[in-house]
Order: sequence, then structure tokens, then C-alpha cells
Amino acid sequence: MSPTKIRNDVVKLSELSTKKPDYYFIQGYLMGLGVLPQMLNPSEWQPDLFGDLNVQNATELKYLESLMALYNQCMEKVIQNELKMPAKCSLSKQDYRDSLKPNMPLPSYCKGVLQALKHINKRMLDAEQKQALNNLNSVLKAFSSEKAAAKEFGEFAQYNAQEYKRNYVYFMADAIFELRFSNDLTLSDEDEAVFNNSFLDEEPNELDELDELLGLVLADTELKALEPMQMLLEIMEGGLITKQFIKDNAGHFWGLQETRPYMMLRAHRAKIHALHGYTVKAQSELEELLKLNPNDNQANRFLLMNCLIINKEWEKLEALLADFDFQELHATASRALSAFVMHGDSKPANDYKKMLQQQNKHFTKILTGQEKLKEQQPPYYSPGSKEEVGVYLESLGKQAWISVSASLFWLRKK
Repeated sequence: MSPTKIRNDVVKLSELSTKKPDYYFIQGYLMGLGVLPQMLNPSEWQPDLFGDLNVQNATELKYLESLMALYNQCMEKVIQNELKMPAKCSLSKQDYRDSLKPNMPLPSYCKGVLQALKHINKRMLDAEQKQALNNLNSVLKAFSSEKAAAKEFGEFAQYNAQEYKRNYVYFMADAIFELRFSNDLTLSDEDEAVFNNSFLDEEPNELDELDELLGLVLADTELKALEPMQMLLEIMEGGLITKQFIKDNAGHFWGLQETRPYMMLRAHRAKIHALHGYTVKAQSELEELLKLNPNDNQANRFLLMNCLIINKEWEKLEALLADFDFQELHATASRALSAFVMHGDSKPANDYKKMLQQQNKHFTKILTGQEKLKEQQPPYYSPGSKEEVGVYLESLGKQAWISVSASLFWLRKK
């Protein structure tokens, strides 16, 4: 069934309903269903989306088939981690408000996702799941109307709007993982049997111990955590995640549910190496992880940028920045340092320094000791906040600047 036919049929189906949602609202709603911890039957979500449907003949029944085809496509995108909004849901680079007028695709899509998320019972979520859901909701609500956007974006509204749009995919991925997959580390009886046969071949009580060990290792950043981590990785690589499996699936590892603990362990190993000064080892690990998952849903590029700076790998840094080309704080800081190394106190370097101040007014003051961070950092942040700088520092941001002679003095210089 062609995309054009699916779209035309779904639009016609909407016209037969009492709510008459537009096509982008429908797309957003179906993608939102993919975030839910539990699968809903069509009999549960179709009335919420359409209201009453007046389907009377065989032709109109075909419209329902197209709807289910679109639903299945959306669920496949969730599984494959293809979470970008439709191309028509773009954000104007001149004035974001132009994209948020009534009946425009972007607010319609976001409202659809928000409507689907209302099926989630927040009382059943743990703290991390609630945080992931709240972050996703904040982005969606910001793009639901001009009024909501103005309230959310504040100063530097155009820049913040672009940042929120870029972060949507990451917040969506986090919410899907936390709500749908994080609890799968503790497997159901049926899944456990499959897991035993194809992966670990362990007794249930041994699997429970392994799952508990995984949690402990990921919470530990000391060098002593490397030994049990290596044991876990060897178990995984001796089971499902063979060299051939890695070769066959490189490029979309994060989209495979069974590989996520493996990716998490390897990223944590890189973090431990970096925190203890072994930045060459960390760099090598992070580069391999980006080959497995070029979309970098884990944000491994942040730590990698600073490892490359510390290791004086300027050409590799430029290549990495070109690959992602995002206006993220980490990227701008890395470009500023690279420009300072290449050109000194120059216009190119100062342009990036100015951009850093525009992106986050706390950056320079925190890095140069004029402002302090709270000891306990929250797991998520908003663009332009102190917490964003905290995330930068946790990925060896301060060490990167210290590694470049006189860079902190230049950063503070007006």
C-alpha cells in the first residue's frame, strides 16, 4: 500500500468521524501510542482519536485498513528508533512563530502526541520514567501553540526553539526507553526462557543475580567496577552479541532492545576510563560505539569531543563536529577551543565565544569559577540552564579547557 493511498484513505476516514483530526494530528497520536508502557487495542484508542466513526460500506472499511497500516508503520518506527517528525513539521529559521500558527503541521503533530500520552497512568511510573515523560511533554507543549512557546522559550526564543526541536528526538527516545524497555532488564517468565536459550543459558536465579550486578556496575564510576563489567561483557559477547552479530547489525544497535544493556556497559566503561585519565582508551571505545549507533542516542559524542581535545586529535574533532553539525553547547565549546588553538585570540575564536554566551549565559562564569553548581545534579536539563553546563562538566568539559593552555583566561576575557 503506497504512502499516498494510506494518507488519502486516512484523511477520508477522518472526515467520517465526529472529531475530524487532521493528518498530522493522527500521525502524532499514533507515534505517541508507541511511547505507552502498555499496548492499547484499536477499540481503545480509535474512539479517543476520532470520536464516533460512521463507517457504512466496504470502501470505507478499506479506510480502516489504511489506518492500521499507518499505525503499524509508526510502531515499526518506534522499534527502529526512527523518531523524527514528518518533514512538513519543520520550524522556521527566521521566526519560529510562523510554524506555530493554528492548523500548521508542527503544533498539530505535537498535540496528537500529547493526546496519546494521556493514556499513561503517571501513578504507576517510577521517578526516572516520570522525568523522561515530563521532558518529552515540555517539548511537545512548547510547540503546541505560539502562546505556549513564548512562555517556554523566553529570552533567545528563536535559538531556544531550534534547540528544543533538535532535542525532541532525544527526549522521545528517552521516554520510549524508560517507559517501554527499561523494566525489560527484569524479564518476564516467557521472555526469560527465550533469553536463557539464545543469550545466557543461565538458571533463573543466576539471571537475577546478573541483572542486579548490571545495576550495581552502572552506578559505580570507580576503577574496581571494570572487572565485573568485563565479566558481563564477555558473557554477552559469548552469547548473542558475537562478532558476526556486531558486523550484521552495526549502524542500528540502539534500535535493538537486546543490545541496549551492552551499549550502556560499554559507554560506562568509556566514562570510567575518561574520569580516571585514560582518555585514549575512552576515545577508542566511544569511536566504536558511534560505529554501532551513528545516531548516537546515548550522546556519547559529548564525552568523545572532550577526549579528542585532551588527546589533541584536532582533525578527528573537526570530522566529528561535521558529522553531527548540531548547535549544542558541547559542540560550540569544542569549536571555540579548536578555533582558539588554530588561530589564537582571533575573530573566528571570539565569534564562537560570543555564541557560547548566547547559548548559555552561565557557561563562562561556571567554568571560570564565578558561579557554582549544586552538588546534586538532576538527570535532565533545559537549554541555557546551569544544569546544561553541569552536564558539560561531567563529560570532562573543564579538563578539556585546562588541557588547552591559556584558554580559560581567554574565555573570561571580555
